[in-house]
Amino acid sequence: MSQPTSNQQGPDALERLERRYLAGRMDRRNFIRAVAAAGLMSTGASAWADQLEAMRRNQDERTRALLPQYDYVVVGTGSSGSALVGRLAATRPDASILVVEAGDWDTAPAVMNPSAWFTNLGTERDWKDVAIPSTGTNFRAIPEHMGRVVGGGSSINATIWARPFKNDLSFWAQESGDPAWGYEHALGIYRRMENWQGAPSARYRGQGGPVWCQPASNPHPVAMAMLEACRSLGMPMLEDLNGAREEGGGGFALMNQIIKDGQRQSMARAYLYPVLSQKNVTLLVRTHVDRLTFSGTRASGIEVRDGRGTRRITAKSEVIVCSGGVNTPKLLMLSGIGNEAHLKTHGIQTLVHAPEVGENFQDHLLHGGCIWEPKEHIPHRNSAANASGFVKSQQSLATPDINLVQIELPYASGVVGKQYNPPATSWALCAGLVAPKSRGAVRLRSAQPDDRPIIDARFLSHPDDVKALAHGIEVARDIGNSAAMRDFVKREVAPGKKLSGKAMEDFVRDGATTYFHQAGTCRMGKDSRAVVDAQLRVNGIQGLRIADSSVMPRIPGVATMATCALIGERMAEILAKA
Repeated sequence: MSQPTSNQQGPDALERLERRYLAGRMDRRNFIRAVAAAGLMSTGASAWADQLEAMRRNQDERTRALLPQYDYVVVGTGSSGSALVGRLAATRPDASILVVEAGDWDTAPAVMNPSAWFTNLGTERDWKDVAIPSTGTNFRAIPEHMGRVVGGGSSINATIWARPFKNDLSFWAQESGDPAWGYEHALGIYRRMENWQGAPSARYRGQGGPVWCQPASNPHPVAMAMLEACRSLGMPMLEDLNGAREEGGGGFALMNQIIKDGQRQSMARAYLYPVLSQKNVTLLVRTHVDRLTFSGTRASGIEVRDGRGTRRITAKSEVIVCSGGVNTPKLLMLSGIGNEAHLKTHGIQTLVHAPEVGENFQDHLLHGGCIWEPKEHIPHRNSAANASGFVKSQQSLATPDINLVQIELPYASGVVGKQYNPPATSWALCAGLVAPKSRGAVRLRSAQPDDRPIIDARFLSHPDDVKALAHGIEVARDIGNSAAMRDFVKREVAPGKKLSGKAMEDFVRDGATTYFHQAGTCRMGKDSRAVVDAQLRVNGIQGLRIADSSVMPRIPGVATMATCALIGERMAEILAKA
């Protein structure tokens, strides 16, 4: 993908000031003056200074006096972990909570500046995993980026706030045997969690909650032209890309984004930051959890490693793993929970034979290949993706399986980019497969915690996935080549013509990349093979729960951040009733 240089002067300056203030090298008054003088925040500099100061003092004190035991130990600060800790700490001020994050703080310029989100990929803020080559992608290895920073994926993603379809949650409720995983209950949680800045809706949207979300602000002209093109082709237009869309079929609109005053509002900023000044919350950064510890078949705590060495910390009540679709099954397997035959090959003694740990791997596929050269270049805005929509590849489907995303950059896979060589000013209209039938697996590479696992994604191994993505490519070309887009099209760069048969199949396979939405590897269910039950308890173990994308029985047909936040909220709700 061609990546234009972003103007990061503002976020970079703000980060430097924040770090000086957090390190005690600048007092509160001078911090506020410096922020105001540089024009780095339109509002709230004084309140932000107060919050940073309280956080700094409290977390310095908490980490210096690290306890040997906490009521709750939470592994991971991604979308689910942040939502869980924020809600749990607010409702249980009597409970001590330790949160452990392998990455660093989230103050880097590329984190706070949404337009630079893609520059985080491949850095120290990314786990840098890669799915192994497979026949489904014409033997290409596919990057599987994941956040390794406070806030996890919500700190390095494209800021899209998309809530799951009703049909997805109905499936979860059926699979788990618990109606609380269904749509109506989830809708109540979303109304509570959101601070929605668009048109009010008593049924669908909430205001005053921790999660700031708004329709794309000052959208790119090509995004508005794309929506007009969809309208001209008879595709449904929506006022809100969430809301009523969740209960119906497809439709197009401006995206919901977690951007406020030009800065990212990650789930860490929404949920975790507000409780980091509380005496009952301790956050360890740059700390790796190597294994879970046990007393018999009860989870007793974690074994952690940082710059000072290795230590064990115990949990009085519960250990909750929120490490995501790849790291959570890895941690369980390293700790003796997994397929006995697989664990044996790495010399790991089996504590619980759980053959589905690491299985059922799913991810959304984003096709990088439909690209147009514009008549004139207009720099990208927000997170470079502002308009989107959902369609069905077959009308018989209960829920759309294709997500079309307009990207204001020449987004292409390595193969397609090399073949077509799109100009750096180009824009793309990408077809996304959001209801894949293909399933993969995560396996250990070794028994060493530092070794990354093997991701055998098996993308496009199911023939229906190829057909669905091919349909999405045809719709994308119809939109991009429509009369409404003429002002923004000099020529169609790729594929440049209608494809069929083997040519279309190769274009699908060669252009396949992912949204980085790893899910399903510790499936929730009511059957005996499920890894966790409806209360997110790991079967066969006491005192251990999982709350992240790995518990999804089936990946929802939308970007997963909002669904992960829902899982964190549900976990806090469950613990409050335990």
